Order: sequence, then structure tokens, then C-alpha cells
Amino acid sequence: LLPVIADAQLQPAQTAPAPAAQTLAQKPGSVLLSLDDAIRLALQHNHNLLAARATIQQSQAEEVTSNLRPDPVLLGDSQFLPIFQPDQFSADYMNNIAQFDLGVSYLFERGKKRQHRLEAAKDVTAVTRSQVADAERGLTSNVASQYIDVELAEATLALAQQDLKSFRETVDIAETRYRDGDISEDDLLKIKLQLLQFESDISAGQLARAQGLSDLRQLLGYEAAPADFDVVPDFNYLPVPGSLDDFEAKALQNRPDLRA
Repeated sequence: LLPVIADAQLQPAQTAPAPAAQTLAQKPGSVLLSLDDAIRLALQHNHNLLAARATIQQSQAEEVTSNLRPDPVLLGDSQFLPIFQPDQFSADYMNNIAQFDLGVSYLFERGKKRQHRLEAAKDVTAVTRSQVADAERGLTSNVASQYIDVELAEATLALAQQDLKSFRETVDIAETRYRDGDISEDDLLKIKLQLLQFESDISAGQLARAQGLSDLRQLLGYEAAPADFDVVPDFNYLPVPGSLDDFEAKALQNRPDLRA
């Protein structure tokens, strides 16, 4: 698991401009990634996306292969050679009995077969480009969703730490009341026992944050981000203005599956 660092150690991040990947984060050596940084790194380093982009080059190579003209073929054969009777090899035997054939063949394609092959290969390349574009769109959505999950995990952890701090003050008050004889030891132990729930919430929050960062790093590509990276602590919601017709038009423009 990635190292767990309390939110109290986070340095405040500037909202404009977005912090670069080299900005110092919670401790020396760690980096802060904004949402734009995360999406950019994922599009550059995600292994599945890089493999999908390689299929475009393969399709382009198929276009070159489909447009090639057939090469001429040189044919040759020999018959009645005395291979198992070498004593019969002579000039007269080779001139009168042995037979040699030599020819050249060339395939002439009719009906614009080569042009049709090239057109079909170009159509395959266009389909491949659309599939890669859809993969980029899906990766962008997954990275943004995972990024927000990490933000939620850190916010939940911060609230759990505040609750634990507040309840510890309650425990301190209960101990004072116990020393003054206002409550029994049994009541004090019951109050202290409730600390376990708050501490469990802290552990669950730390685990969720570490898992979220690990999943986000997998989407980015492990070589794209260090092990101690973190997300920008201040994530402000920006409303998107527009009407329902505007959103539908934008979806039809940006989603290939809806245009089909």
C-alpha cells in the first residue's frame, strides 16, 4: 500500500493556475497532481491506451500491403535428368533427352481489386481510429471518476480525524467527571470503549485513500507518477451552464456510440 499521510499535513494548493506535477506536496519528494495533470499523464502513459494506439499503425501498414502490386514470378523445371545414372551425363544426352522449362508469370488483377482492397483497409483504419478515440474518452472518464473518489476518501478521512479529536475531548471531560465522583468507572469505560469506533473510522479512511491512490496510479501508468504522489487537496466544483438541448448536442458530437 502507498504511505498514508494525514490530511493535516497537506499543503494548500493554488486553484489557478493548476499545480504542476513537480509541485511539492505533503512532504519533500512527493508531488501534487491536479485533475488535468492526471488526465494528461493517463493519455500519455496508460499502457492499455498505448497498445490500442499501436493498432492504428498496424492498420496503416495493412493499407500499404493492400496497395502493393503482385511481383512477377520466375518459373523453372527440368526433366529426364540421369540423377541416379551419372555415367550417362553427356552433351548429347542433355541436348536430345533432357528437358528444361523456363517461364515468367504475372498476375493481372481486374475489376479494380487492388483499389477495393486499399479502400477496405482505409475503412479498417478509420474504425480503429474511432475505437482508440473512444478508448481515450473512456480512460478520461475513468481517471476523473477515480480522482474524485480519492478526493472523497481524503475528505472522509479528514472528517473522521475531526470526529476522533472531538470525542477525545469528550473522554477528557468524562475522566475529569470520574475523578470528581460525578460518574462511575463503568460509565467512563463505556465512553472510552466508543473510541474504538472512531479509530476504526480513521483506519478505514486511510485504507480507502491508499487504495484510491493506488488505483489512480494504475490508470496513470506506474512510471508516470511516484509512489508518494497525492491529489490536489482543494477540489472546487465548477458548474457547467447550458440547457438540456445543449448537453444532448454535445453528447452526440463527442460520443461515437451515440452517433452510430
